[in-house]
Amino acid sequence: MLGLERPPRWGIITLVALVVVNAALLTYLALRPAPDDPFAGRSAPAGQASEVSPATPSEGAVTTAPASTEESPVLAVYGDGYSTGSGLGGRGAAGWPALVAERSGADLRLNAVSMAGFARAGVTGQDFADIAAASPVPEADVTVVFGSRNDLGSSSAAVGAGAAETFAQIRTAAPDTELVVVGPAWSSADVPADLYLLRDAVEEAAVAAGATFVDPLADDWFTAPSGLIAADGISPTDAGHRYLADRIAPAVEQALEATT
Repeated sequence: MLGLERPPRWGIITLVALVVVNAALLTYLALRPAPDDPFAGRSAPAGQASEVSPATPSEGAVTTAPASTEESPVLAVYGDGYSTGSGLGGRGAAGWPALVAERSGADLRLNAVSMAGFARAGVTGQDFADIAAASPVPEADVTVVFGSRNDLGSSSAAVGAGAAETFAQIRTAAPDTELVVVGPAWSSADVPADLYLLRDAVEEAAVAAGATFVDPLADDWFTAPSGLIAADGISPTDAGHRYLADRIAPAVEQALEATT
């Protein structure tokens, strides 16, 4: 009787090998990890907000540059510790620049360095002209420069020259910006006589640059600073920053109206 012919041994080996390979492939596909997120690990895009918080209430630098939107006007602010805020008040959203921007519906660009002035370098080694040159805001609809009591001890000529250079830097970067200059403020009614001379130098340079000038000394800011100035006798509290916002916002809003 004829029996069925047994398949060759190499055929069986090949069949087994194919089964093993297919099983391994199916196992790999089932257990393979999902592809990596193509955006994982990337740094924040240039122009996003960054801030160096003051190490002490009287020291620090703040630079913020939130992403702009077509709908919102842009408000640029240059200043000293009265604009950076401190551990005693006015940091971040509690600061007058943020409050004014919020009230005005503006996108804030804050570039401020504690202890800086028109003739005095701040904690970063920059004066106002240096800050304006290092952090231009070409898209600014309105630019505010506030300060500075830190210039006490400098000559009126040096302050006037520094102010003129600062405003020129701003005008070069943003020719169409509406410029608002807020002169130096003092934290009590006992204003040093020399500060009035420095105020005059800043005002003269502001007028020459076609800016709107706001005068805290003439308008008696902080002459009765109950609750507005911290125990150090210098730094505005959160309430002090709200007070500053109340006084600076009208000039900013008027300047914004001029851009429409």
